[in-house]
Amino acid sequence: MSFVSIRSLTTRASSKRLVAVSVQAKRLQSTEAAPSTPTSAPEPTSASSKANVSLLSETESITPSPTVKSSKLSEATSNKIAELHKKYEGQSQLSALKQLTKGEFEEILNSAPKPTLNRDVLVLESFKKLFQTYVSKSQQEGEVSAQSTSKMTQFPNLIPTPEGEPYSTAELAVRQKYHASTSGKLGSKVRNVYHPHQLIINPPTTNQLTVSKLMAAGAHLGHSTKLWNTSTQPFIYGEYNDIHVIDLDKTINYLKRAAKIVEGVAENGGLILYLGLKAGQARSVKEAARRCNGYYVAHKWSPGTITNSLQTPRPRMEVDMADLPTGKSLSEKESKSVLKPDLLVVLNPLDCQVALKEALQASIPTIGLVDTNCDVNLVTYPIPANDDSIRATNLICGVLGKAGEIGYQRRLEKVAAYKASLGLDVNAPFNDAENKIDEEEVADEETEKETVDAGASKKTENAASSE
Repeated sequence: MSFVSIRSLTTRASSKRLVAVSVQAKRLQSTEAAPSTPTSAPEPTSASSKANVSLLSETESITPSPTVKSSKLSEATSNKIAELHKKYEGQSQLSALKQLTKGEFEEILNSAPKPTLNRDVLVLESFKKLFQTYVSKSQQEGEVSAQSTSKMTQFPNLIPTPEGEPYSTAELAVRQKYHASTSGKLGSKVRNVYHPHQLIINPPTTNQLTVSKLMAAGAHLGHSTKLWNTSTQPFIYGEYNDIHVIDLDKTINYLKRAAKIVEGVAENGGLILYLGLKAGQARSVKEAARRCNGYYVAHKWSPGTITNSLQTPRPRMEVDMADLPTGKSLSEKESKSVLKPDLLVVLNPLDCQVALKEALQASIPTIGLVDTNCDVNLVTYPIPANDDSIRATNLICGVLGKAGEIGYQRRLEKVAAYKASLGLDVNAPFNDAENKIDEEEVADEETEKETVDAGASKKTENAASSE
């Protein structure tokens, strides 16, 4: 609805109200104009009568009547009627309404009876609301048109498609940018969302691990009570719907102990092997092995890899405590020996029983996730948790990998401090330091030998002089 139409409705309603008021004013006019005795025709003195007289003057000026001139009104009222009559002479009622000032319009409005006054107030309020709505809509349309125009000015070489044809790819891209700028931030903000890659890329440490994180990963869910292995009795919290529930407090305690072992092996230069054969565990074991410079197996365990290995990795070389090659040649026995890990971390022990038996035969300690249907004696350091949940296994593997990284970084810091004490470059192989130590030892031995020879020759000279 335009502003002109709203204004016309308002003037139309005002005109109806003025007609009703003019009728009342004419009645007062006829009362004043009637002949009466001097004692029985008192002049109206009430406020309503005065308001009606003033209303009469303005109303009759808008709709002139010949009876007004012949009426016996007061001199001030007659003068005011004459002025308004001259002002609006020859004009229609609607055109006269347009010429009214704000004060004149409010005076006529307030002089009307109560039913008419309430109706007019409602009309004015609705008019104001419609007017504000119209203005706000026009402002919004102006802002939208300005934004769209600014978007189009950013792409001056964009040729719009004719009407009736689908948008081109470039136009769709511009529209998408426009909608993203206007309504891209609408909607709710989702927090505490599970991102699978975060457990692998940025795993928590043992101090950051909580029961709520383990429960969110489903580490507390065990197997059916019919598949229960009695060796896991100390790790069971209870049962629910014929399913055992694992005590997560004990899970955290055993996980911290296993993390300390992984950290100590990595700090002392040990070789750690991560083993996860289920689908979805490949990335987690690979990232954990990378953190501590270890090894991993993610697809299949070849029987005899530890106890009866027929192939040895080539080429072989000796490395220092910083895992830098020393360049030293290996003996025949060292080149043919079987490389064995110092620690084996297994995410699903029931699927890797062959690897666990080989580790047991080779006296290699093992760490594994033990579910309620698994034998605790299969691994050296058990961690009670759900081994069927990929999220739980990735979380625990990330914690162990983080512990291995801490131990590995600590070892590198110690090696760097030792090399700095010898005056060597941190990135230089440790063989240079050994060569320097050997040279110093040879120089000390030569000095000691010269001292001994000098003492022996002195003793010979003394013996000869005494003879």
